[in-house]
Amino acid sequence: LLKKLSYHHSHITSAVVFLQSVKDTEPLVHQLKRFFAANKKYGSKDRKSIAALCYAYFRIGLALPNKSIEEKTLYSLFLSNLQPNEVLAALAPELNATIKQPILNKLLQLQISIENIFPYINELSQQVEPSFFVQSFFKQPLLFLRARPLKVEQVFEKLSNCNLPFEEITTTCIALPAATKVDELFEINKEVVIQDKNSQQVFNYLNQTEVFLPINPTVWDCCAASGGKSILLYDLLHGKINLQVSDVRASMLNNLKNRFSFAGIKNYKSKVVDMLSDEVNFDKNSFDIIVCDAPCTGSGTWARTPEQLSFFNKSEIEVFQKKQEQIASNAIPFLKKGGLFFYITCSVFMQENETVIDYLKEKFHLQLLQMEYLKGYQSQADTMFVAVLSF
Repeated sequence: LLKKLSYHHSHITSAVVFLQSVKDTEPLVHQLKRFFAANKKYGSKDRKSIAALCYAYFRIGLALPNKSIEEKTLYSLFLSNLQPNEVLAALAPELNATIKQPILNKLLQLQISIENIFPYINELSQQVEPSFFVQSFFKQPLLFLRARPLKVEQVFEKLSNCNLPFEEITTTCIALPAATKVDELFEINKEVVIQDKNSQQVFNYLNQTEVFLPINPTVWDCCAASGGKSILLYDLLHGKINLQVSDVRASMLNNLKNRFSFAGIKNYKSKVVDMLSDEVNFDKNSFDIIVCDAPCTGSGTWARTPEQLSFFNKSEIEVFQKKQEQIASNAIPFLKKGGLFFYITCSVFMQENETVIDYLKEKFHLQLLQMEYLKGYQSQADTMFVAVLSF
């Protein structure tokens, strides 16, 4: 028993040392990698345990400000698990004894409200259920794959043969445990794309509605990043598109180039473009489809990056809103009459979503064809917002 106590205590002590050094300038996963690289004494089991404790600490958000790091971590570990936990059994057996309760019961037991954890309830869209959304922070989202066209049968055969636990969400969407090393099983971007379940659904309008597009529509992904939405649209339109991609970061377009190479996408144009500038150099009315996957708070993905709960400043919402309005305003003039403008975020804040859409409708006299939240907080996925607009 003493040996077990010492083992778990050493892990939580190590987690505290790391947590005291965490900065808000870099994702937690990168900081953990650097920490373990500098501390070679930790084996794989130790690294997994310490990392889990660090993520647990951040999942409790802004609650319990007067508690120590150790206490907050143990309370969050209690909230994040529904089965008895070794660390709690050793260090907080009174919590471990009631761990099978629903999260809301456990929050009541600890006298924590959802507002304590996430004090931005009033900023949420009315379409987002606050209680379910906040509870989702205590469960790590799943890893989702999208099987590429002509690879579906091959992908499912590989999954069946390797005895990995998986769930078939749709004929092309697969859910796996978060830590699955899929790059050891698949050719990423060629056979499968690593893409959240709801990110795979952002172009549903094209399937749900009778849309009349040219045989080879002109498409501009104006905030392309590493190209995930472009690959999805390329697959949905069977590769029959004239694709233009742009991003303000040349490094992202280099990543995109590599992904496209694996994905077999060769005929496209790539350009570094600052969408916050008024000097976007394309011919007016050039594109049948414009994809604006706008930079945002990422609040719909915070179950994956729970450190954002601690580091977020509410003033960022308005900063992003202004950027989103400017980016979209600079893109829309290049949309053909009757073309489709897809506005996408992974935010749950009304100001970044519905407010921006209202602004664009009024400024450009656009018709709103579709607007929805793709809610992932009850299915261990991300929450996305998508709106489709047209002249």
